Amino acid sequence: MRKTYFLFFFSYNLIFAQQIIPLYTTPLDCDIEKKDSIVEKGGSTYIYEIKTPEMWYYPSENNEDNKPAVLVIPGGGYTFLSITNEGISIAKWLNGLGIDAFMLKHRLPDNYSGSCKQVVATNDALRAIELIRGNSSKWKIDIKNIGVIGFSAGGHLASTISTKGELNINKPNFAVLVYPVIKMNINSKTWTFNSLFGKNPNPEIINKYSNDLNVNDQTPPTILIHSNNDEGTPPENSLSYYSALRKYNIPAALHIWEDGGHGYGLGIGRGSIESWPKVVEEWLKIRNVID
Repeated sequence: MRKTYFLFFFSYNLIFAQQIIPLYTTPLDCDIEKKDSIVEKGGSTYIYEIKTPEMWYYPSENNEDNKPAVLVIPGGGYTFLSITNEGISIAKWLNGLGIDAFMLKHRLPDNYSGSCKQVVATNDALRAIELIRGNSSKWKIDIKNIGVIGFSAGGHLASTISTKGELNINKPNFAVLVYPVIKMNINSKTWTFNSLFGKNPNPEIINKYSNDLNVNDQTPPTILIHSNNDEGTPPENSLSYYSALRKYNIPAALHIWEDGGHGYGLGIGRGSIESWPKVVEEWLKIRNVID
């Protein structure tokens, strides 16, 4: 029987509590001695090393059967997880829409070597979707209404499971990608690229994780959110994924604002990009995810 744990974060007099759900009950491939490395900085929490991959469950106040659920994947260049700005706050926003949220605390590729760098985060995210779907009756979740939202490198991971997951098992039913890393180019190595591949990666592996090249007719409907002035992850990442979705006639939406830069989370106080959650809310209504 899987044990349930409760974790409390104290930050600037705010208390966040959620059910902790371990992703695995047996030893992990690629696993080595790890510890949880948690850093508090500027009122935000970051995790740099993961001992136990898990989901943090934030149930909404929606008591109806067949609720929607979303897996939340924070960014951090596959080096850390920005859990305050792109995790907890996002889960609370989704709760306000009547959506149960599961924040993913996945293993970080930067802490591994060799082929493990590519598989640890992907396996954790696929396992998370599988667990949500497998426990849908217990949590009163609609198995056909399980989505994913990812930010930056978390957007890359969200698009990875969208293109590599198995239908009705560990593939999400819809995806929200916010300033996602999509394109992987050995000639313009990014922070996320280096964390995921290390030095001198095989070109075939790079293509396998360039998710604009891996869209197919089973990729879920997707909305992409980006800023024109995002220098770290230019909007061409979203443009290329959107074009691939159109090629396969996948329902898709793309919104690019002039401002916002990168790493804005809910976008509060960052200019017109602050409207992106409302745009996504309307899209979720159009997709019949929420009423």
